[in-house]
Amino acid sequence: MSFKLDRNHQTALVCIDFQAGVFTGECALSYVGTDAVLPNAKRVLAVARRAKLPIIHIQEVHRKEMVDFGRELDGAEPVHCLETWESTQFYAELAPTDGEFAITKRRYSGFLGTDLEILLRGLNVDTLVLMGVMTNVCIHYTAADAHQRDYHIHVIEDCCAGSDWEAHWAALKAIEYLQKGARIKHQEFIGAVETSMELVL
Repeated sequence: MSFKLDRNHQTALVCIDFQAGVFTGECALSYVGTDAVLPNAKRVLAVARRAKLPIIHIQEVHRKEMVDFGRELDGAEPVHCLETWESTQFYAELAPTDGEFAITKRRYSGFLGTDLEILLRGLNVDTLVLMGVMTNVCIHYTAADAHQRDYHIHVIEDCCAGSDWEAHWAALKAIEYLQKGARIKHQEFIGAVETSMELVL
């Protein structure tokens, strides 16, 4: 199934946790695939901006007192994304610009405890295209929550970085199980957006 922008649906690009430490190596968490993700994500963001799609940037931030981690530290993850760390800030090359929307989250899903759904309703969005980190954690849980709220979802798989390759591919398989055609490549997204812009001209 090829990806298309449907005129009957309002699509938003959602960038999840593209934070400085992911690309500088200063993050407490480790990722695979970030070298390839960065140029791909920059291309996607550039074309989405040209097309004036709604763009939402989600950032994981925890209080310095560490009172909002909940069970996040029970598994493999160490303390991460504290509000006082430079590595927690948006990565400059993928950071929000004027007219784009930023949302802070305390947990994995972009929906949990945030105003993401209020924002999506205000924008009349019913289709989400996700990219970011980690594929097997924040991308997966945001996609599952979006699915359960009846949004159409797509994940740009070569604009996502996982904790390891096995977990990355397993998460993408799980998302595709929820919605057929959910997995796309960055070239598909760019081609669909450029085609939609040509149709408008």
